[in-house]
Amino acid sequence: MDRKKQIGLRIRTMRKSRRMTQRDLARAIDQSQSSITMYETGRREPDFETLEALADVFNVPLSAFVIDDEPVYHSTVPLIVTTCEAEEIATTVDKLPYEQRQQALNVLRAMFRRYSKESDQEE
Repeated sequence: MDRKKQIGLRIRTMRKSRRMTQRDLARAIDQSQSSITMYETGRREPDFETLEALADVFNVPLSAFVIDDEPVYHSTVPLIVTTCEAEEIATTVDKLPYEQRQQALNVLRAMFRRYSKESDQEE
């Protein structure tokens, strides 16, 4: 996934997590709805000032939009997940119908609990 699409995915994920429409976001940062669409689809990359405005609206640091394809390592978790992979999973789960989304979340929670118990027993 290229940089513009990755930034667009982050914007879309943050917007939807706050239950905002594209129109709501456009108004909040004084831009057109079509600009938001272009950012989210990766057809256009927001400039620095727009990223600052988005960071303010979403109450996140500007670094939330920095694209880093390096894997994120957690010292106790052997799984390597890039930031984009995590966002892609979240976006995919978000698209599921309510019951399937709940099932997916339950499976993930069960996996995390299982891993957590296994880690505790190893220590």
